Amino acid sequence: MLLIQEEPRGPSQLIEVPVAAVGVGIVVLPIIQQLQTSPDQNIIIKSLRLVTFPELALGPTLGTANAVLTELQKMSLILYCEGWEKGQLIPVLALNNTFTEGSGIPFRDKTTKMANWKNVDWNKSKIVFSNGSVSVGAPYCVIFEAEYERFDKNGKEIVGPSS
Repeated sequence: MLLIQEEPRGPSQLIEVPVAAVGVGIVVLPIIQQLQTSPDQNIIIKSLRLVTFPELALGPTLGTANAVLTELQKMSLILYCEGWEKGQLIPVLALNNTFTEGSGIPFRDKTTKMANWKNVDWNKSKIVFSNGSVSVGAPYCVIFEAEYERFDKNGKEIVGPSS
């Protein structure tokens, strides 16, 4: 028997955003090398989802606690893409598609799909705390998962590791 997924999972990358200090109102996203467009390849972001603390308690590389609900409720995401703020003030919790019994964390039934967003400038993208509120309980991290595709300069999909 052969099983075929309805929506096959493509390459994905976790984005761990450190919130290092108490009292910050804006946190710039780190540069994720795997998701950087370059002269040799274009990266297309297909979807973006929030990874909540019931799924992953600690950041896998930083080891800091994942953001709790009271912090996530204050956050919006700005994604700078194709030379402009293409995603303006997206509520971070709107990117959660995982139901966790008893957690109280709101979720959507579907992953947030992007319409082939390319050339995301990660160091111009940021998390903004709502209406002048600031981070508390730091250090912690906010974790996103990006599904993406890579294409060479001729538009041919790159499958597998870069050489």
